Amino acid sequence: MSSLFSVLLMLVTIINEKQNNHQNVENINIDNIYGRKFDYIVVGSGSAGAIVAYRLADETGATVLLLEAGGPQTIYNDVPAFRGVVESGVQNWNYPTNGSIHLDAGRVFGGSSAINTMNYYRESPDYYRLWADITGLQEWTFDKVLPYFLKSENNLDAKLVAKYPQYHRTGGRVSVSTIQPIELLQKVLISAQKFGLKSTLGDPRQSMGTTVFQKTTDANGNRVSTGTAFLENNKLKNLKILGNSLVTKILINKQKQAIGVEFYRSDRKYRVFANKEIILSAGSLGTSKLLMLSGVGPRDHLQQLGIPVIADLNVGRNFLSPLATMMTFDIINQSMVEQQTDSLDNIIDFFINHTGPLTYSALSALICFPELAYNQTYPELSNGCLMTRTGQQGNRTILYFLTILRRPKATGRIELVSSDPFTEPIVNMCLVCQNSDVDNLVKIIKLAIPIFTSPYMKQYIRINSPIAGCTPCADNYFCDDYLRCLVLNRHNIPGPMGGCRLGVSSESGAVVDKNFRVFGINRLRVIDSSLIPVPVEQGNAISMMIGEYGAHTVINS
Repeated sequence: MSSLFSVLLMLVTIINEKQNNHQNVENINIDNIYGRKFDYIVVGSGSAGAIVAYRLADETGATVLLLEAGGPQTIYNDVPAFRGVVESGVQNWNYPTNGSIHLDAGRVFGGSSAINTMNYYRESPDYYRLWADITGLQEWTFDKVLPYFLKSENNLDAKLVAKYPQYHRTGGRVSVSTIQPIELLQKVLISAQKFGLKSTLGDPRQSMGTTVFQKTTDANGNRVSTGTAFLENNKLKNLKILGNSLVTKILINKQKQAIGVEFYRSDRKYRVFANKEIILSAGSLGTSKLLMLSGVGPRDHLQQLGIPVIADLNVGRNFLSPLATMMTFDIINQSMVEQQTDSLDNIIDFFINHTGPLTYSALSALICFPELAYNQTYPELSNGCLMTRTGQQGNRTILYFLTILRRPKATGRIELVSSDPFTEPIVNMCLVCQNSDVDNLVKIIKLAIPIFTSPYMKQYIRINSPIAGCTPCADNYFCDDYLRCLVLNRHNIPGPMGGCRLGVSSESGAVVDKNFRVFGINRLRVIDSSLIPVPVEQGNAISMMIGEYGAHTVINS
């Protein structure tokens, strides 16, 4: 009994310490903030924003105010297996679209890095060559962005770092771990390899083949967000952090200079001002919304809502996402997967022993097919992939089979519903309006199906019931008609980004220049995933790179 009491006492102590670290992230009294001036104001504390705020304060000595619409993380954020809990709660903006899909985005210190799947993925050099070619900016080739991936990285896989020392490092603030896949995912990878697909784990030069995502977790199995890595235990007196503060307007003077922001906290309006610059890092939808509310956006759209136009820019346009569809397979032998329950034994294992099923969250295997390169100009850039992971359905663990068209032709638009800053924008998607996108996703499913229906895999998994409203064919269960119906009725978007595209000029449809400055507005920059011109389904590592690159650019310009 005394032994159990000691363990429980230790558990409570550890949990309290963790929760205190989260709660104490704020370090400025709201009563003393009205009308104050800071050198920089950063809006949004997500994958990019937390890095921008910390680097500016740490490397320049400037006074920085970081405003976050959400609040502190909780111990639920620390536990990878509890991702579903935080994703379904108040920490998710859950933005609406013109369909049944809602878009995840973090409303918490650390932003989406505090609620996401923790997958750490950079994409291949051809991805950044395409990015540079689309924008006309050669500053975004792989060799140019690699140092900014490395700056944050603390890769805990010593073998990987030794094998690829030019692509991975230790010593950064964001820990990245290799977690061995559970037995079932190992079987999936073996099945893929039987079809000639090679492992590319840890090699960012390769886009084709099989890999298991590394995770942004530390040596004790805890989630690492940019909030925990850069903001908690903050010792910088010149970095002021304030949560539960919704920025509703950028204050722009008659000379078209951004001079401050207006925000609400507890239903009270505040204004703060910047001596140098305002930096928007509120994510694709948050940044686009704030710019448009402030008079920076498409003229016709703003005029319809009665918002005075300060700069006519393509804000909200070119909203991007891969196109995906999902099927599920039942796992025949449930003992092949550990049950991620919140039992006392599992909680003790996680917080005290740093082991057990709570230390991982739906480990994802990625399989990209060489038959579907982006095009002949970018032969090493995959455009068709399969992502597979486990998850719960009732009292059973099942296998999710997500086929992904990484770079569809169709794009969407972020639009304001009204000029009311408390009304969320809507994303008008065009997910399956291009026949070629639907056809290409059907091709990807057909490439993926043999991996799951091979004699090797049939001893481990079986197909679940057909998708409601879609009928398999008698002579060929996965016939084209069934797969096309599946795509049209069960599509989703795994990696929304864009809305404020990077480019050489506003005439090209760009919103942000090579130095992250908003065209036509002085002292205003965008540093987040909204400037990305080419979609990919995993954006967290790329957003952190953007944060490092953007902070470096501000400091040196």
